[in-house]
Amino acid sequence: MATLTANQRRAQGDAAEQKFRNWLDRCILPHMYVEQSPLTVPKGLKGEIKRPDFLVGIPTIGTLAFDVKAKTVYDNAIIIDAYERRTFMNFETFFNMTVWYVCFPPEAPNTCHLFLNSELATLPVVERRGHASIAVPLKQAVTADPRRDFMAVLLAAISLR
Repeated sequence: MATLTANQRRAQGDAAEQKFRNWLDRCILPHMYVEQSPLTVPKGLKGEIKRPDFLVGIPTIGTLAFDVKAKTVYDNAIIIDAYERRTFMNFETFFNMTVWYVCFPPEAPNTCHLFLNSELATLPVVERRGHASIAVPLKQAVTADPRRDFMAVLLAAISLR
């Protein structure tokens, strides 16, 4: 497998975010993109908190946070940075809001994998290419087709927990 350039990875990530935005729009769910510039994090929390990509309003339930990624599946697992998990845990604590990962494999256009950030705390941290990482087994994620109704997918993900 060829190594992607930073621009190619960024383009894949942008495409995944657009796919998620289109999914929410099609399902008529209120959502907000969270601006990602460094100016939106207080100085005392820089490096200690990570912002999700989207806040989604779930009618009569509340707001959930989603971090959208373009992630290739390796050995039936999705690799997540351990530092990112920790900084999302801080976000969850400070904002009392659940963070979900939504991963779109670039090689599978009608597939996404959803899982909770909090569930990563039960998985071992391993060194991978010089970074502390967590391999999330696909069996711990809910695999869905983004052409389906988002709320049906989310409820299936919640009911399996």
